[in-house]
Amino acid sequence: MNSSKNKHVEESGQSTLDENLAFLRQLPFFANTPLETIRLYAYLSQRENYLENEPLVVQGEPSDRMFLIMSGKVAICEDHHGREFHLQMLSAEGFNYFGELALLAQFDWFFSARAMTDVKLLTITREAFHKVMEKYPERLPDTVSHIVQLRIQRFVDQTHYLLHNIKEDAWQECIFDSQQKDNEE
Repeated sequence: MNSSKNKHVEESGQSTLDENLAFLRQLPFFANTPLETIRLYAYLSQRENYLENEPLVVQGEPSDRMFLIMSGKVAICEDHHGREFHLQMLSAEGFNYFGELALLAQFDWFFSARAMTDVKLLTITREAFHKVMEKYPERLPDTVSHIVQLRIQRFVDQTHYLLHNIKEDAWQECIFDSQQKDNEE
């Protein structure tokens, strides 16, 4: 996906910067972030546009940025043994970001993301995040802690969703497997 990123990036100007700032200020993700820090994020962020069904990230490719959904819907999926599983639907009106761990570390995407509708995104690269943290080093511990806490809560929510929607026979199979292992010991 990184190779085709440039065709999706919008040109920016002062009105775009003001819009980016207004968008970031209203996000819970940046709730405890000082205004001068948000201004720098707004300046360093980029807008990207994708058409319906276009991939945003591909599982297994290197991660490099966080995505914030300004408009549209995005599907988060995972390829598992050659089958694609839909994990989550994100939208501008609901849970509206993903890729936050890419700000903290290099890794390969462990999921794919695809535009379910035409999508407008604001992205913050790892490089931009590091520039912000260099300018405001006193914010680093709180920012990292906040990102980890949000990711843990998201993991808990996703686990609860999956457990709530698990097929009865899959649950019974887990019990059977556990009992079988106990008997073998």
